[in-house]
Amino acid sequence: MLNIEHISFSYGKKQVLQDISFDVAPGEIVAVVGANGAGKTTLLRILAFVLLQDAGNVTLDGVDPLLRPMQYRRWIGYLSERCPLYEEMTVLQFLTYRLRLRGERALRERRRLKGALESCGLEWVSKKAIRTLSSGYKKRVGLADALMMHPRVLLLDDPLADLDVDRRIKIGATLTALSAHSAVILAGHEISDLLQWCTRFVVLKDGRVDALYRVAEHERAELERILIKALCESDEGGQE
Repeated sequence: MLNIEHISFSYGKKQVLQDISFDVAPGEIVAVVGANGAGKTTLLRILAFVLLQDAGNVTLDGVDPLLRPMQYRRWIGYLSERCPLYEEMTVLQFLTYRLRLRGERALRERRRLKGALESCGLEWVSKKAIRTLSSGYKKRVGLADALMMHPRVLLLDDPLADLDVDRRIKIGATLTALSAHSAVILAGHEISDLLQWCTRFVVLKDGRVDALYRVAEHERAELERILIKALCESDEGGQE
């Protein structure tokens, strides 16, 4: 269980997040949505322990990243919005390097790589240099990196960007299968796609939780209308 309790964060004098609280359990796929500047990316960075909150606590199965950062990070899979990659490496070289950096056992290496490449549709480009790939394929490489270790919590910032409809459907199926033993939290804008497989939506507005929706408790067309409206509302001067 990932617990987020009263998280606040500021960039200088600009407060970006204010008193954010919710929890996510294995079996859930939770989408964090809101207008540009609502604080989605900042929240995911805090959950990934890339940024340190000004106030509040985050714990994963009772582990506080401030006290046990290595263990916490090992349990997290994170795909950032810009997806930094070593572009001179091939896809296979990069993913192998990332596995070894995490200390994965050699006996598991081949299975991990095979599963990640298949899940993200990268088999046929595995020997290509990352710099030669399209932005959509680069996004898939970043997603494969986040998935490889079967994390307890998977954090994805805009994972469907630059992907075609067929690949979005396959990514949705992959995340649904992964959620059987992991919690998934993602930020995105593709409401219609997200409604196909997300179980809950957290709506941010002006850095606060404006609403929480369980998909099973709402008629889909009406919920889609509400979420699209929240996504389009202006957040002047906001910063993600």
